[in-house]
Amino acid sequence: MSVTRRQALQIGGVGIIGAFGLAVPLTSVNAKSASQLASRNMPKPFQRTLPIPEVLRPSSTVVDPDGHKRHLYKIEQKAALANIVPGLSTPILGYNGTFPGPTIKVNQGERITLEMDNVLPLFHPQWGYRLDTSTHLHGSASLPQFDGYANDLTGLGYCKDYEYPNFQPARTLWYHDHAVHNTAQSVYSGLAAQYHLHDEVEGSILPQGRFDVPLTVSDAMFAANGSLGYNDNTHSGLWGDVILVNGAPWPVMKVQRRIYRFRILNASIARSYRFSLSTGDAMTIVATDGGLMPAAQQVTNWRHGGAERYEVLIDFSKYPVGKRVELRNLSNKNNVDYDFTNRVMAFDVTDEPVDTSGPGARVLPTLLAPSTAMSLKTSDSVKTRRMRVKRDLDVWTIGGMTWDEVVESGYRKVLANPDLDDVEIWEIENSSGGWFHPVHIHLVDFQVLSRNGQAPFAHERGPKDVVYVGEGETVRLLMKFEHHRGRYMIHCHNLPHEDHDMMAQFSVGIDTNDPDPNHPVEAVKPHLINQTAPAQGTEAPAPQTTEAAEVATPVTTTPATSPVASPPAPAPAAAPVGQKDVVTITSARHRLRKDMTFSGTSRYAGSTAATSATIVLYDVTPGRAAARLGTVKANSLGNWTLAVKPGPAKQVTAVKAESSAGGTATASVRTS
Repeated sequence: MSVTRRQALQIGGVGIIGAFGLAVPLTSVNAKSASQLASRNMPKPFQRTLPIPEVLRPSSTVVDPDGHKRHLYKIEQKAALANIVPGLSTPILGYNGTFPGPTIKVNQGERITLEMDNVLPLFHPQWGYRLDTSTHLHGSASLPQFDGYANDLTGLGYCKDYEYPNFQPARTLWYHDHAVHNTAQSVYSGLAAQYHLHDEVEGSILPQGRFDVPLTVSDAMFAANGSLGYNDNTHSGLWGDVILVNGAPWPVMKVQRRIYRFRILNASIARSYRFSLSTGDAMTIVATDGGLMPAAQQVTNWRHGGAERYEVLIDFSKYPVGKRVELRNLSNKNNVDYDFTNRVMAFDVTDEPVDTSGPGARVLPTLLAPSTAMSLKTSDSVKTRRMRVKRDLDVWTIGGMTWDEVVESGYRKVLANPDLDDVEIWEIENSSGGWFHPVHIHLVDFQVLSRNGQAPFAHERGPKDVVYVGEGETVRLLMKFEHHRGRYMIHCHNLPHEDHDMMAQFSVGIDTNDPDPNHPVEAVKPHLINQTAPAQGTEAPAPQTTEAAEVATPVTTTPATSPVASPPAPAPAAAPVGQKDVVTITSARHRLRKDMTFSGTSRYAGSTAATSATIVLYDVTPGRAAARLGTVKANSLGNWTLAVKPGPAKQVTAVKAESSAGGTATASVRTS
């Protein structure tokens, strides 16, 4: 594909392929740059020192009745400015206002309660969507209500108390935003950070302390004023021209002549990497997503998809003082590459006295540790399931399912329903030649059995929770559904794919039509910041709404009315005298010449359903006169849905809901 620099520099940092879209799959694209920065503001490789994120300290520690320590942590999600490009400030969203956020370190068996406050703006300052959040601790076998379920949302002024058990073996985890349909933009804006779980085995054989280094790798493009540019190329992916490590472009780290351990997280929202050293030397992979491998693997490069974590040892003792060793990116098929995306960071070998205290300073390990996932046998499996990851017209699907279908079912529809402690084989097929899909399965660690009938790559022969499903590949995975009953998500970790709509759920050991004490949305509600969390199953007071709710889509966690049978609804409550209802639009879609569906809620403060409300919906697409689309009455739960086939002859891109009880809301309309 041949494009000019002028075509590449689209308004707001659209990117090299934004003007063309991706009506057909990518194979490869190469260009000079995508950012609109002036040359004086464009960062250059190897000018910055590698920053190391702060290690967060608990605000208090108690001992639970069963003798386990419990640490209390507090984090604020807030807007801030970051120093990323020379001479300009970049607005970000950050945990405690930093990108990456602070690292959390904890020992196996010590529990954590994390109070996650949302003090973000009500709407994203650049992209306008409502900044409700859901925090996922990726790699943790958390209960469903603490797993960062996409529709378990925390709004402005509210706090969600997450509980993390930390009973699994040592591993590199990360926490990031997982809010429904907006995960890509929120993670890209900065809501991501590492979380390290330690145990005695790992602590006795691998480097620790300053020689145990987190590397969070991501990519970005920038507008002329230093703000982040964003374009997901018709929901196919975003590929920036600046590579960031721990938030700094192409940094340099000074190293002693000894072995270092690097925890490499791919936090890019779409880009994959193929890491290698400029010297061509092998590196030693000792751990994958789920912790230590059975045996260390020597590799000269490896394919690294979104959200995957690999722990890598590099022995700098073989290099002379003054040697610069670069970590490079050989890239993979269907990325978009620019002048300097083949570089990641550099290591400068110094004459600093070598600290050989602690484990792993001089000797590379060989045998490491067994794990449940890697000890499973195919004969343990009670069922084989097969699913495809693909694009159906303009919608990404997994197993033929989308997340909108899950929500519309009242969170009942599932892709799979294994029983607790079942072992299964899942085959995931990607028959496309144009996209790769890093597929993440929540709750479990799995073993990669094969890829297209061949043995897995050396670097993935350890417990995994994300698998790179490349173009034309079918992978077979073996997993045990242990620890918890409940609903869990499976999705592509190319985040534009996830948001549009390559995400589904599976259930473990439950019937989703039955009451669920661990319901991921209903079991533990957010509470007002600095107030005590409500008891499980109760709801915090509704936040005060403002006129701002009329300029972007307010997202709530209440699903649209479901056709699935449910218990009788309680009798409608009387409308509060003289009070307006709060109207929200939870989903809005118009597929031209196919169908049109709008869903939402009508409630009074305190979550009382506005059962007498009638909702009138209007087409408020910019550039033409408003037109009435239809009328619908709220049901006994305050929910409403308007579905029309085929819908208006002109594409609706914005909709307004007006309630007979006085509330209004406006939303953008999905067209795919």
